[in-house]
Amino acid sequence: MTSVGRHAVVYGIGNVLSKAVSFVMLPVYTRYLTPADYGVMALIEMTLDVISILAGAQIALGIFRYYHKAKTESERSAVVSTALIALGVSYGVVGVVAFAAAGPLTHLIFRGHVDSSILRVAALSFAVQSLTLVPLAYARVHDRSSIVVSANVAKLLMCVALNIVFVVALRMGVVGVFLSSLCASVVVGVVLSGWLVRRVGLGWSGAAVRDLVRYGVPLLGMKVATFLATFADRYFLQAAGNETMVGLYNLAYQFGFLMLFIGFTPFNLVWEPKRFLIAQGPNPSPPLSTGFRLMNLVLLSVGVGIILFVGDALHVMATPPFYSAANIVPIIVAAYILQGWSSTQDIGILVKERTGVLMAVNWGSAIVALAGDAVLVPRYFGLGAAIAAFTAFAIRWVLTYTVSQRMWHVRYQWAPVLRLTAVSAAVSAASLILPAQRLLASMGIHVALYGVYLLAVWRGGILTPAERTAVVAYARRGLAAVAGRLRAPGWATSRRV
Repeated sequence: MTSVGRHAVVYGIGNVLSKAVSFVMLPVYTRYLTPADYGVMALIEMTLDVISILAGAQIALGIFRYYHKAKTESERSAVVSTALIALGVSYGVVGVVAFAAAGPLTHLIFRGHVDSSILRVAALSFAVQSLTLVPLAYARVHDRSSIVVSANVAKLLMCVALNIVFVVALRMGVVGVFLSSLCASVVVGVVLSGWLVRRVGLGWSGAAVRDLVRYGVPLLGMKVATFLATFADRYFLQAAGNETMVGLYNLAYQFGFLMLFIGFTPFNLVWEPKRFLIAQGPNPSPPLSTGFRLMNLVLLSVGVGIILFVGDALHVMATPPFYSAANIVPIIVAAYILQGWSSTQDIGILVKERTGVLMAVNWGSAIVALAGDAVLVPRYFGLGAAIAAFTAFAIRWVLTYTVSQRMWHVRYQWAPVLRLTAVSAAVSAASLILPAQRLLASMGIHVALYGVYLLAVWRGGILTPAERTAVVAYARRGLAAVAGRLRAPGWATSRRV
């Protein structure tokens, strides 16, 4: 678990750095791209997301299962190299088809108002994405978090530099953005693929490809269902209301994505492959239960922080018409906490390689979401959409947990997780029922409430005595390092200068 925490911190730093670079470049991009350009990019990116499902992106998830299931090093290498070849071919074929069909696709999506060359460049960029997909999965299997973060940051920085050339200097607009992505993907992908081939070779295994396809194809259907459950409510909102309601709801949803990005994704990048290794051990329940508890500690701590401060953040960053988006955020945060539970507690289904069950569960959740949107959105608009999403995510977790436990039982220690959930709910509810205050007073109250939350977590039996001792030791070492730095002669000299 120490290793999981260390690598999760590395992934978290990489995620924060990526967001920071994007934020710094935003003023530059907004000078040379119009709101319509951003709309075009968003629609093309959504189109590429759908195309990635057709290309078999989810097949790469089978690497985590079958790499650890393999008995010999040659079998493990065969799994990885086969995935590299298979996904390279599928992405290449689908990308070429999209390139050839760019004209009709552009007319279908944009009704002929956008140059089809943009989609052609985007299709080429998509075609080479498999060059990074499998190498980064292999790096995650081996806990090479520094490689994953370095590759992603290097690609981001190359995109930024090329965007300055293509978008700012050459005024190429949206096509320049996708051209930058194409160039960066080729450079990083070639380097990563070369690194991978040197380690595992380049071979083909019919058994490996059959396993990967059998495991991954149902996950493609699951991806479609997840897409519907997550994004279909925007269309219901547009039909029942207007674009303003869609915009407010979409803004509120970004805070749910932010919670996952900060509180879940760094952990999951390490845990997703690691749990298959743990499953091979003689007594997997204790570490799997510990991982679930610590994941909740991070996820709920980020979620409580977002609920407490989202209103203050909108008052600082946005204008009054956007303030009401904060009212929907707590429900969306709760929904995405349940998604974190589903994504962690599906291990039994995955170990038994019954991914078709996951597809069925997610389609059931999508149907509930669509039915909830149809009933609730016309009456309650954004609030109705959020309630429908929470209900669908709750049903998905209940079904996932129940079926997974029946297939492969894990003894989870629920008591500390439920205490943590109760503390999070109590503090969040307290912030919601307090009367509105001026900005500075509101921020002070919310800081105090978060302090109460942290104290309750520390004293509430959520961390074990050994974990609390380790936290204190890390804090003391960190403070000692800072104090030593402050006492260093070089630091004092630089301060005087």
